[in-house]
Amino acid sequence: MSISLTPLLAAFVAAHNRHDSAALAACFTDDALVRDEGHEYRGRPAIAAWYADVSRNYRAVLAVDEVSPLDDGAVLAGEVSGDFEGSPVRLRFRFTIEGGKIAALAIAP
Repeated sequence: MSISLTPLLAAFVAAHNRHDSAALAACFTDDALVRDEGHEYRGRPAIAAWYADVSRNYRAVLAVDEVSPLDDGAVLAGEVSGDFEGSPVRLRFRFTIEGGKIAALAIAP
């Protein structure tokens, strides 16, 4: 099955899977908010640091198999595999898009 992503979300997934925290953070607005595992990260520098830690510790790779467009963004779902207990896991990534950038991202099972 072929999944069609917007250029912004394709760039996010590509940066995620390359473990490129700078490119991933560039997908976000200056004051964006990420919620992951009960923590919040606000702003590009915090998001870049969060993803650098995720990448270094888990080497996670996202295989998107579901896309649900929303009025203000999209939900991507897929399998995340990497160097962590319970790998792989299925996660949902809820994106809010503003001005062509990610304004918010919530990651949950």
